[in-house]
Amino acid sequence: MRPVKYEKLDDGALRVFYEAKTAKDASRPENKDTDYMVLDIGEKGISRFFSDNRRRMDSMMLESMNRGGPIQINTNTINNSGISSTGDSKEIFKNYPAGRITVTDRISASDYLYEEPKHDFKWQIEPETREILSYSCQKAVTDFRGRRYEAWFAPDLPVNDGPWKFSGLPGLILSVEDSNKNFSFQAIGIENSKNPVNYPQKDYLKTSRGEVEKIQKKFSENPVSYMTNSMPGANIQVRTIDRDGVERTGSEVKFPYNPMELE
Repeated sequence: MRPVKYEKLDDGALRVFYEAKTAKDASRPENKDTDYMVLDIGEKGISRFFSDNRRRMDSMMLESMNRGGPIQINTNTINNSGISSTGDSKEIFKNYPAGRITVTDRISASDYLYEEPKHDFKWQIEPETREILSYSCQKAVTDFRGRRYEAWFAPDLPVNDGPWKFSGLPGLILSVEDSNKNFSFQAIGIENSKNPVNYPQKDYLKTSRGEVEKIQKKFSENPVSYMTNSMPGANIQVRTIDRDGVERTGSEVKFPYNPMELE
């Protein structure tokens, strides 16, 4: 893992912070990982959605590798850095290129990239309102790739954007949750920002969403083997506790696979 250089895509205008909760195991929706996500929105309408947890975790792993130490992953503890989740490795760029979405993802030692058209969400706006961060928000619902979502957007923030791939409402989306309560994004802070919308310059393997999901599923089924094969010579140590309370290490470790997009 090398230090990442960034390309500036847009001047910063707005930065939104979201608390993201994810049920990694669909059979146990009450058990959720918490991540902290950032949506940087630029003056020209380019945006970047990324995990602050992942940024910090990658920095720690790079430091450990530079010292020659082991790569230690314990999925059941909150470490002393305050990171409660390894963070989502996906980064989502809207309107880059114009009218499209670029998604990057890191699985083990490889970086992947795919593009797709910016989505035309079929939102149904409903009359209910609620307040989020002192903004009056209105409810909207939609179906997207196998899941039904309830969103709340702020008309007083006339920005056609939101967390993850969501957009297309007449106001910034401040809250989204799927009907099975496996995934949620809740805005916890908004600020005017001079932080540019940056694009990490990496040696991406260009592919499709379907191929990335196949690789992610394969990784989840045997992460230690996958990482060992993709990072020869690395000292990888993975520990986890399964749903029966049994500690698993090495090849015993398996990660649940519960993608947001089912279709």
